[in-house]
Amino acid sequence: MKYLKVFGIACLIILYGEFVSSLWSSTESHKVTLTVDPGTVVSINRTAVSGRECMVCVEEDGERSCQPEAVLSNAGQVPVTFGCTAPWEIFTVEIRMKLECETKPCQHAVIPEDSEPLFEFNRTFHWCLRAPVRMTFHVAFSKTGLTQIRPLDTCPDGHTYNLVALESTKNVHLGSFCANGTITGVQILNGGKVVLTVLGRKKLEPQAFDVYWGDDIKSLAVVNVKLPKGQSSQEFFSANYPSSFPDDDLMTWSFGVPRFHDTTVKFLKHSEPHCQKKVPGVVYEQNGQRVVRELSGTQLTGEQGSFTLTLLNCEMDVVRSRAEAAGLTLQFRVSAIRTGSEVLCQVDFTQENSLSLHIAKKTTDSTCNLKLEGVSQDSVIVPPGKKSTLSFKNCPEEDLLLTVNKTIACERLEDCPRSPVPLTVPALERCLPESLKTIHWNLLAPEHGTVELWAYSGTLHQSLPGQECNGSVEFRVGEADGTPIGEFCPTGVISKILVHANVTVTASPRREPFLSETFQTFFKVFFTEEIRETYIFMIKPERDTPSLLASPGWPGGMKPYSTASWITHFPEKLDAHLTFTKVSQPKCAHRHTSIQVQTLGSQEEMYSRREDEEGNSEITIHESFYLNMSNCQPERGSFSAMWETKLKRHRRVILPIVLAVVGVLFLGSIIALVAICVVVRKKKQEMAHEVARGVYNPNGHSFLPGLPGPPKTVEDDDTHIYDYIEDTLVYGHLLRDDEDTDRYGEPIATDTYRPFNGPTTEATPLKDMTALKEPNGEGEPEVGVYRPFVTPPEATPPTAQDNQNSHTRHTGVEGGEGRSTPEPLSPCSEALQVQQVPVDV
Repeated sequence: MKYLKVFGIACLIILYGEFVSSLWSSTESHKVTLTVDPGTVVSINRTAVSGRECMVCVEEDGERSCQPEAVLSNAGQVPVTFGCTAPWEIFTVEIRMKLECETKPCQHAVIPEDSEPLFEFNRTFHWCLRAPVRMTFHVAFSKTGLTQIRPLDTCPDGHTYNLVALESTKNVHLGSFCANGTITGVQILNGGKVVLTVLGRKKLEPQAFDVYWGDDIKSLAVVNVKLPKGQSSQEFFSANYPSSFPDDDLMTWSFGVPRFHDTTVKFLKHSEPHCQKKVPGVVYEQNGQRVVRELSGTQLTGEQGSFTLTLLNCEMDVVRSRAEAAGLTLQFRVSAIRTGSEVLCQVDFTQENSLSLHIAKKTTDSTCNLKLEGVSQDSVIVPPGKKSTLSFKNCPEEDLLLTVNKTIACERLEDCPRSPVPLTVPALERCLPESLKTIHWNLLAPEHGTVELWAYSGTLHQSLPGQECNGSVEFRVGEADGTPIGEFCPTGVISKILVHANVTVTASPRREPFLSETFQTFFKVFFTEEIRETYIFMIKPERDTPSLLASPGWPGGMKPYSTASWITHFPEKLDAHLTFTKVSQPKCAHRHTSIQVQTLGSQEEMYSRREDEEGNSEITIHESFYLNMSNCQPERGSFSAMWETKLKRHRRVILPIVLAVVGVLFLGSIIALVAICVVVRKKKQEMAHEVARGVYNPNGHSFLPGLPGPPKTVEDDDTHIYDYIEDTLVYGHLLRDDEDTDRYGEPIATDTYRPFNGPTTEATPLKDMTALKEPNGEGEPEVGVYRPFVTPPEATPPTAQDNQNSHTRHTGVEGGEGRSTPEPLSPCSEALQVQQVPVDV
């Protein structure tokens, strides 16, 4: 009966295990595979209201771990299994990314990307804005814009944006926003976060935005607003609304107002704190004038022109403000309506002796009345170094074109700047039309000087088929007389461009009708000594990455009699492979065209070709070199070329021969070594068999070191049986004198054969006979009797159990169970602080 009970209990345990296993397998019905991009952290978090039990099992590096929540930070595909049928009712997913700016200019084009396996979940995307130095991040939603909403409101399309400013002691919630609206961007001081929340079962509608290093600001944040033409109205909220605005801080809204529009600002709701120092209020700046007004006073009414509104807080009495649930809060509305009055604009170029502005009508039949100093004109030029007054009446922005000319020059080389000068975008008056079409930087070199164009940060590449420039702004480089050199973009193999002439760099919009006010350049200029060539390009190709280059003015030809050099530097132990993909040769009226390749420091030509000669299309060069091209005076046709450069390792014929010789020598050495070992081993075996027989062996074995094979047992071996034993061999250990004892008082080894050298001196008793006694102290040890080895107490080896305990102490994990939950790895650890309960003040 006892065995039957045990058997029954075992069966019940097995059945229960099968039931639990089937139950888990039935609930483990939602499996997904998530793709984690490098630098991205995916967090699967439980909602606060969820009371259901559901585990998240993640398989990484061949191991499976199950936890109530999960954090995925290793790039790659990660299988995730949820232990319930509808995990989206229990979990939310956060995707965190980091946008860093280390040098200026810095720009990130962000296009949110969704993960199809997470479609059912509420998803939150975090973009953390970080920089190693104090700077301003500009987050631009210039294409569709944003509309601000109350913090707890939701957007109709299920996509809600939140912007956060990160301060040293707290996070400041700048506001919640929906897609499409009048807010074109936000400037955030010292970094922050852009957060996009997408509701479950809502497809992500990607709205691209740009993040770049913006101009310095003095407030917590600047919200850029561009009011539309016609009648409009938009509400705005202070930071942390409906909670208090940060103590002793300020925030700015910059409103761009169309021409012929009257603007009115109305405060819908506000509260004021108890202050210890200063007074809260608002500051308006418009047309160069600054006005400070109280929160309870009259605000801007029926004014024309763009303006800024800055909210100021005092040093609050925090204790009293918290006790009364009060602080600084503001909700206001800005509305605009079109009128037909004249708009005046004063342009001050007194500090700009090298900047001029050209404004013209697009068409002659435009109804726009454009005036300079009260005189109507179809186009006006605002000169440098003075103040000018412009007026616009019935001049829509789309009817005007603005061109800016900026000159950088020096008359003597010794007077030129010692460091490169960046090509910056000039700051224009806000009252001017926003229809900026073109900017020209005119770079005038001194006599016997050269213009050097550098990349602001990094390198450049030429826009050619297969490596076209695709930015929103097109940058073209040419000579001052209009001769084109090429279009260039950041990141490539060109480190700098030298031109033996005055240069013009032109920026124009690629797809949009006008240039954005916030675009950045990537050029800087330096003036250096005169060069012999017309153009020099400094090239630094990368290994295994083909780079495409072309003659100046591609696809057009080089100008007559012009010369160009491409000086190419690359590391040793590499070869440069040049492939001419396209070469166009003219019929020359005077002189010849020339294509030459020479290594640096050598006068020997590795490649030479004229217009009337055929040449190879491929050439391999083993060290740094320069490629020269010169044009003739064409009678017809043009001279142009395009080629590809690729770096690869040396491939020399002598290398296989050297390797073969080394291999033969190595093989011969091995054979000789094996032969020597065999001979030595045979010698040792022969010498081992010459050991004298008849030596007394107390261990009962005749096996000696060096003899092959293991020793036989006592039962199998009869070497311990002797016919006759001499007395000296039996009692010889009692006849040793002190000279046969080592310096430590221990007897010399007795298992070694020693020849008898005649009678010894008078026997001397042993110093210590206790070592020869039995363990119980009685008598001497019996010779020839096998005794097991007894381990000394202080040398007791560790047991297997001790090893197991030691391993457990080191790992802290027993049997793989009891692992601690990993800490969330997040590149943006600051938590978003969104107010949960609105407070009416």
